[in-house]
Amino acid sequence: MAVVTAICLATMSRGIRCRIKFSASDDFDFSKWDFPEDRIWLHIPESEMIIKICTFIPVLIFGLIGNFIIIHLIVINRSLRTPTNLIIANMAVADFLTLLICPTMFMINDFYQNYLLGSAGCKMEGFLEGAFLITAVLNLSAVSYDRLTAIVLPLETRLTMRGAKIVICFTWLAGILIALPLAIYRTYKVRHWKNFTEMYCKENPTILPKYWYVLITVMVWLPLAIMLICYSAIFYKLDRYEKKVMNREHPLTVSYKRTVAKTLFIITIVFVVLRLPFTVLVILRDQIIANTNNMIKGSFRIFWYISQYLMFLNAAVNPIIYGYTNDNFRRAYDQLPVCICCGDIKTKQKAKNHKTLTKVSDNGCLPMTSYRIRPRGNVRMYGSTTTPRSDPETG
Repeated sequence: MAVVTAICLATMSRGIRCRIKFSASDDFDFSKWDFPEDRIWLHIPESEMIIKICTFIPVLIFGLIGNFIIIHLIVINRSLRTPTNLIIANMAVADFLTLLICPTMFMINDFYQNYLLGSAGCKMEGFLEGAFLITAVLNLSAVSYDRLTAIVLPLETRLTMRGAKIVICFTWLAGILIALPLAIYRTYKVRHWKNFTEMYCKENPTILPKYWYVLITVMVWLPLAIMLICYSAIFYKLDRYEKKVMNREHPLTVSYKRTVAKTLFIITIVFVVLRLPFTVLVILRDQIIANTNNMIKGSFRIFWYISQYLMFLNAAVNPIIYGYTNDNFRRAYDQLPVCICCGDIKTKQKAKNHKTLTKVSDNGCLPMTSYRIRPRGNVRMYGSTTTPRSDPETG
């Protein structure tokens, strides 16, 4: 019975959950027993490491740069410091910290058999990731509600700067408190076998399996419900009362509202696609562990890795969505020094090309090319010929 107990305990940290109950497992002397040789693998193959690192590098680079630019633009541009944009900046801060800290911890834990992050890493790994992700989704929910009040309920009290600061403080406080059990109920363990030293991070088997359902509810289902309600109301309002609104407001205002609604709708779809796999796999993992004594299959480990990767990808794509769909952010981005230099280079290149095209040949005639120059007045020039053109409004 002691041998079975020892082997079962040794394999728990790699996916097996034994149904044998122990009364004094912590007092068992593992140093008298050999760790099963077929269970020692130390680290995954180097080729797999390289592939996983290469898949993470683009996400980390684009995500860190993109979120930093969003934060930087809002800090240096007073015109962008609106209540909504402050919440967006707060979400970018959470996403930036997620990409800066969590992927490294995740990959180290995934690459090696032993848990190399130590006692502090065991406490902080899940806690930091949970706090950052929860803070980000709560900010996304706040932005969704703010857009609802701006488009559907324009006469209601809008979010103020003071209100935005309260929302920011609340999202961080809520994220920390909700993720705190991941630090409290995880313990770093070391077992000294006769032929192997085992290090692992053990979760409380009574509390955390149930608490994971609370986490996925806060991280996925609750913000998803808020966003669906808000955007359903927005699109219903725009579709149902479009004619009335156009009679009351300028068409550009209606177009702007549609653009904002579509932008946040895209964010919602991206949120669902990138976060739903993690939710499904958390549920499946608990069912597999509860119904079998076998190690979780390698295929499941691959899907688990992909689901974690998609969670980090979600933190990287939000600034891309803002940059490509928000005119204010795009104009502010164009004013960055790097973009100004790039713009100057493009302008000089266009001027050079234009000068080449308009250069007079040796015989004094313009070359017959397909370019077109439109001078002032009602004359259009094609190559070396000019054709008068009447004004379209006057005929």
